[in-house]
Amino acid sequence: MSRFTLAPLAVAGLLLIGAPGASAAGPPVTKQTTAVVNELEVISEAHPCTGQPAQWTIVNNGKIHFAAFADGTVHFTGLLHLTLAIDLLDPVTGLPDGSPDATGTATDAFGGNGALNDDGTAFGTAEDRFALNGRGTKADGSSFGFHLSGHHLFDSAGSIKLDHFSAHCA
Repeated sequence: MSRFTLAPLAVAGLLLIGAPGASAAGPPVTKQTTAVVNELEVISEAHPCTGQPAQWTIVNNGKIHFAAFADGTVHFTGLLHLTLAIDLLDPVTGLPDGSPDATGTATDAFGGNGALNDDGTAFGTAEDRFALNGRGTKADGSSFGFHLSGHHLFDSAGSIKLDHFSAHCA
């Protein structure tokens, strides 16, 4: 699921723009905490349990901690609480019908360290990860839970060495 595997970098990428580099051996040259309050996000992503294409409407709340060092490396962590509505896309038109097929809440914990670029790539040794845990109710009243997680490791050349993603639904 592309949004969730890259979500940590996409959110932290907003903080990286214009941030000077910093030295992992010394103190951060940029250090900030950002409060995310009622941030609306609408994305196209698969339903976490069925895999069907869907439009997700998400309201994010939480905090992101970010530090940049003189050598260009970064460290970030975040915890977001999401309120979400999932509207399956019509297989013919590819559009949502405007009536959510599921609603729920989730928690997105994420972070990363090292030589990360704001677009999710790396220019040296780095790692990033996320875990998204959620519960929802389908339009028919039945409930479901899901856990999505991902982890990327990059070598000293910035090449991806581990690209792990897992999804569980109950």
